[in-house]
Formats: sequence, structure tokens, C-alpha cells
Amino acid sequence: MARKALSWLVIVAMAWAGWTQSVADLTAEGEALFPLRYEPRNMERLIAVYEALLAEEPGDASVLAKLAQLWYERSTLLPEKVREAALRTAAGYGFRSLGLAGLDEGLSLSDGDLRALVAQTTDPATILWTAHSLGLILGRMNPLSAIPHRNKVRIMYDRVIELDPGYWGGSAPQAMGALLANLSDYGILFGVKLDDAKAYFEWALDLDPTYLENHIAYAWEYARRAKDRVLFEDLLHYVREAPIGDWPFWNRHAKEKAAEYLADVNRLFR
Repeated sequence: MARKALSWLVIVAMAWAGWTQSVADLTAEGEALFPLRYEPRNMERLIAVYEALLAEEPGDASVLAKLAQLWYERSTLLPEKVREAALRTAAGYGFRSLGLAGLDEGLSLSDGDLRALVAQTTDPATILWTAHSLGLILGRMNPLSAIPHRNKVRIMYDRVIELDPGYWGGSAPQAMGALLANLSDYGILFGVKLDDAKAYFEWALDLDPTYLENHIAYAWEYARRAKDRVLFEDLLHYVREAPIGDWPFWNRHAKEKAAEYLADVNRLFR
């Protein structure tokens, strides 16, 4: 039902805009709206634009990857009860951008088959947003059900790092750090220690300190687990004081998270 409601919003947005625009007009509108997608209405319209572009160019990997990104980002603007439906839509578009039928086929791949698939892919966007969406979907599953699929996320981040570690502000090294930090919670089960994650977070910060999500992830995933309150607060105060800069959607999101985490710091480190 939630997914139907989300789809209906897209249909309404498309109807509101009309279907008469050319591909060139749609592309131009998409480029103009993209920096302004932190406004929910702009995000809805942007998704409608790329849905219309996909209708004109079915199977276009770049359009599918953009929809994967937008639905992933849209999930951050939604109430918790409907967020997973948006993430599944994002992952579906992501796996389609990699040439598969959707999320179910992506989950059915063996690690070897997935590694071979992404090895053929040279656009980091198609892999990153698929990995981001799948990672959050797995994080919402029963751990025993998710564990067989967790290496898929690592395979995808490894490939993005191989292609371009600086893509999207160093998102892949940052996400790899978060993945390793989460796996460290299971002790020796995965052979991962929390310190293994630290180098990835520092690498992401070196790649792009202006992408404030790097600081948020370092604080929440590493400093919180390491019980390093000084690092935790330093990272979050940096985010609060930093300019929005070139990442208007994600840096606004980071500032909201920084305020939320700082307000809860005494509970987190008691």
C-alpha cells in the first residue's frame, strides 16, 4: 500500500506538469531542479521529469541511475513508515541500471556473479546508489536474513572505489567505513575490527571535507562506537558551522543530523 501511495504521488506530479515537453526540455528542467531538490516539491517534480525521460528512453542506464539516486534521497524526506518502500524503489532502479530486472534479481545473484557484473560497469553512479539503497534495506531486515547479502554491498563499494574513490564527495570510502564499523559489532564473526573502519572515514574526509556527510558518518559510525566524545563533538560542530557549499541537498541533511546528535550527546556518552 505504501509503495502504491508513493507511485501515485509521482503520477500526480507528472500529470501536474503535463506530458508535452520534449526530451531536451525535460533534460533542461531536470538540470535546473537538481540543485534545489532539498525542497520536497522540487524532488517530486524532479522524479516526475526523470520518469518521463525514462518513458522516452527505456533502459537508459544513466536515467535509471538518476532515479535510483533520487528515490534514495527522497527516502530521507519521508516518514519512517513509508521509507522502506522508497528504498526498494531506489534499489530496483539501481539494479535495472546495471542491466538486471530489479531488486529481486539483484538479491538472487551470487557474490561472484555480482562481482563480474559490476566489473563490466564503468559508471560509478549506477553502482553507488544501488549499494546505498541495498545497504539500508538490509539494515532493516532480520540480521540472519541480511547476512548472506551483506557482501554484495561491499563488492559494489569496492568497485566504486576502484573506478573513482572521490565520486560524490568520497561517498564510497565513507560508506565502506560505515559498513566495516557495523560489521565490527559482530565481534570476530566477520574478522572486522572497528579500527579497520577509521582509515576509510579519514580517507573520505581527505577526498572531500566539504561533503559534510563524511563528518556525520565518521561521528556516528566510528566515534560513537569508539566512545570518543571529543571526536564526536568536534566533527558535529564542524558540520554545524560549515557552509552549505556545493552539496545543497546532502549538506542540509548533514546539518539536521548534527543538530539531532548533539542534542542527544549526553545520553549517547553517559
